Amino acid sequence: SDVLSTVQTLSSEFGISLEAADDLSTKILDTAKATGLSTDEATKLFGTFMSVGGLTADVAENLIESTAQLAEQKGVAPSAVLRDMAGSAEAIAKYTDETGHNIFEAAVQARQLGTSFDTTAKIADGLVDFQSSLQSEIEASLMTGKQLNLQKARELALTGDLSSMMEEVVSQLGSAEEIERMLPIQRES
Repeated sequence: SDVLSTVQTLSSEFGISLEAADDLSTKILDTAKATGLSTDEATKLFGTFMSVGGLTADVAENLIESTAQLAEQKGVAPSAVLRDMAGSAEAIAKYTDETGHNIFEAAVQARQLGTSFDTTAKIADGLVDFQSSLQSEIEASLMTGKQLNLQKARELALTGDLSSMMEEVVSQLGSAEEIERMLPIQRES
């Protein structure tokens, strides 16, 4: 049933031929078992990397394994990072560079900061909307009492370097814990 589900998902949701999907099913099931993902999550992750990211099955597998290893090194639950990525096809499509490494670094970093990869992508989207971003920056400066300058974060968001972008945002605003200690109106700003 797992093989059938994998083949159906790959062919119907990601446009992978039935023959290719059938060939991939064993690799996907092995990866799911090794990383603690459900079969559905591993299938979506492979399908996203292959169809949206243009990666081969082997490169997708290596990227997934590298992500799990990096997460473990950084003290983050690998399955949580990979689940987060499996549910972020749109953000992956928008921000993946030619190697895909920027995505897994950003996903691991997001989990370290107590947030999700989708939230990181939304922050990047907000920063590249220059008019509202500048207005929000001024408002946040006033509300928090901090002199913010998110120009570098905007530049990094434009280049798709989400990991460095988040480092810059955290250096300006503070960590998730610091933000949680703010008043509700300050956090919203």
